[in-house]
Amino acid sequence: MTEPAAIQAPCPWHRETLAQLFRRREEGRLPHALLLAGPAGIGKSRLALALVQLLFCEAPRGGLACGRCHGCHMSTAGTHPDLYLAEPAEQGKAIRIDQVRELVDFASRTAQYGGYRVALIMPAQAMNRAAQNALLKTLEEPGANTLILLVSDQISQLLPTVRSRCQRQLLPVPPSAQAEPWLAQQLAVPERAAPLLVAAGGAPLKALALEQADWFASRAPLVQALARLAAGQASVVIVARQLAEHDTTAVLEACYGWVWQALRMAQGDAPVADAELLKPLQQLARAPAMRLLDFAQALARARRLWLSGANPNRELLLEQALMVLAGQLDLPA
Repeated sequence: MTEPAAIQAPCPWHRETLAQLFRRREEGRLPHALLLAGPAGIGKSRLALALVQLLFCEAPRGGLACGRCHGCHMSTAGTHPDLYLAEPAEQGKAIRIDQVRELVDFASRTAQYGGYRVALIMPAQAMNRAAQNALLKTLEEPGANTLILLVSDQISQLLPTVRSRCQRQLLPVPPSAQAEPWLAQQLAVPERAAPLLVAAGGAPLKALALEQADWFASRAPLVQALARLAAGQASVVIVARQLAEHDTTAVLEACYGWVWQALRMAQGDAPVADAELLKPLQQLARAPAMRLLDFAQALARARRLWLSGANPNRELLLEQALMVLAGQLDLPA
């Protein structure tokens, strides 16, 4: 007897979205180009794969692919002839224009199994401008029973002409009432779910990854360093070196979250779920509110620059943002 295929289930907060998308397919209303957009770490990829497998399944059950039919075995193995996956060869690399040209050729063919052809582009922002331009005509006229499915957490990096040709499905951060119990079930220490979720900006899968991140264990000293810098008791260079010891994207996002927590604390409307950060956040909250706001904007700019592919110097990038917190640099207009 053939073993069941490993079917991808969506995260609990995306089950209804999956059901709605499949109903649209049954009613003939599924768009030919669909963009799943939302913050990183909320389960968009899981939702996309669950939808792909459901479209190829011959006998769906309970709102998911059955896992037993030939279509399920091929789609989960990545060998279905009516499926094309465009993704970077390595994490952080680009989706090449020749991959998109192969996708265009794929979309022009007839489905070998008589159903849907699906081209999955993940993450879509990994396509450079030339690759995105090469996709435009196919997005507009992909052929019958063809779905071009794009997944992105940085839709600002997609050309307006790409975005306008897709029907957008916006996926927000799930409510903590759903995310926290789910996360607690995944952790060896369930009590860490709340602070991890706060550190991840509410994104549950990002929170799960943070459990192993070195900066998470160092979060209290890092916030303390920011507070000391804002109070004129620490050096920009030294604090930048502390931050540079950790993953740049993660630490920029974490700092952004800490600053907003401090601002809310200063207004008296932000209970702190992470007890280890209570005192350092209280100290950071004593900084001038406008300086904290400017620092948050500087962090957002630094993150965009870091993710843009411009390859900036990491320590200089951090130093420039920290100079805003220290009151040594005005935020550029």
